[in-house]
Amino acid sequence: MICPYCEYGRIFKAKIRDCDKKIYICEECDTVWEEQINDETGVGFDRYMKEIGMRGSWDELEILL
Repeated sequence: MICPYCEYGRIFKAKIRDCDKKIYICEECDTVWEEQINDETGVGFDRYMKEIGMRGSWDELEILL
């Protein structure tokens, strides 16, 4: 799926390792969704991760296939 925000990057499903949350993230603009993916529900990766007490590094993610 192509990101509805940047209209360029692919969206991946990922697990945040330390808290076992699952998210969707755009590889290009780093927009994050927890559930419904559209151009109104995304949030920036750094902001999302800080809100849940994480650093905000891609190293904290495990990409799921």
